[in-house]
Amino acid sequence: MITALSPTLHTSDPIRKIDLAHDLNPVADLIELCFPIHLDPDGKTYVTEMRKAARDMRMMGWLSNVSDLETGRTSGFVWEEDGRIVGNLSLVPLRKDGRRVYLIANVAVHPDFRRQGIARKLTQRALMHLAQQRESEVWLQVRDDNPPAITLYRSLGFIDQAARTTWRIRPADFQSGSVTAQAGLSVRRRLRGDWEIQRDELEAAYPRAIRWNLPVNFRRFEPGVLQAISNVMEGALLKHWAVCIDGKCQGVITWQKSDSYANNLWLAFPDGRVETLLPFGLGHVMRHVPKNHPLSIDYPKSRFEEALRDLGFFEFRTLIWMRRKP
Repeated sequence: MITALSPTLHTSDPIRKIDLAHDLNPVADLIELCFPIHLDPDGKTYVTEMRKAARDMRMMGWLSNVSDLETGRTSGFVWEEDGRIVGNLSLVPLRKDGRRVYLIANVAVHPDFRRQGIARKLTQRALMHLAQQRESEVWLQVRDDNPPAITLYRSLGFIDQAARTTWRIRPADFQSGSVTAQAGLSVRRRLRGDWEIQRDELEAAYPRAIRWNLPVNFRRFEPGVLQAISNVMEGALLKHWAVCIDGKCQGVITWQKSDSYANNLWLAFPDGRVETLLPFGLGHVMRHVPKNHPLSIDYPKSRFEEALRDLGFFEFRTLIWMRRKP
């Protein structure tokens, strides 16, 4: 009788720095296998770009470990078994409050090699590397429906910072029947005097602690001719609508054109009135944005979720943001 054997790990160190010139294709394959890329158009684009970068490097004859030359830094680590990459961890340098921080991303282990501690050892190696480089801060995002990964990262010293849900909708799917008109409610273009209300509510809904990794710069939302000219010159296309009671601004919805799959909506509303104001405001916005392009909302987990579902939005994913000092 032939017995199926589970993969075994070598006694020699199977972890090494990623070799960008040779590893991008197998890493892209691993990411595609381990994550629901088929449900994420942006994820598909990301994997496609990885494969394109691999082709370009080979065509140009680039050297291995391009990112490591003269810097001592790395783009991440892989776990290799018999010449086959079965685990990956990416390190992404980003800017936060003017200084560099790192994001751990794409932690993937082939299904045949799971439950053998590979993800833990890859993460430990990455943290050790960052500590040696005297990097002061490291972040990651993990889906809230992945308890094993959440437990792993907490055991390694990561601390929850926020939980954010991404909601998506096609404007044609908006359930206008869920919107109830109320006396005194109206929507108009945002005025200069509305900015203080919008700014304060943006600060509350999108805390500075996590805003650095959102695809937005709220300084571009400021009113004024000079800022408007700067936005046009730099290709930042924005539209603002104020939701009012008896003509007085209560909150603002901003539409932002995006280069990714979905355009963005940014919500600036007080907690106590969002259930009344937001459906009415969104009903207006849906009539004035391109119908053929999906929309995305990033919002604190559980906030306004029942009403968003009633309006036709679906929960794309919820991510827990975690932070650790190496």
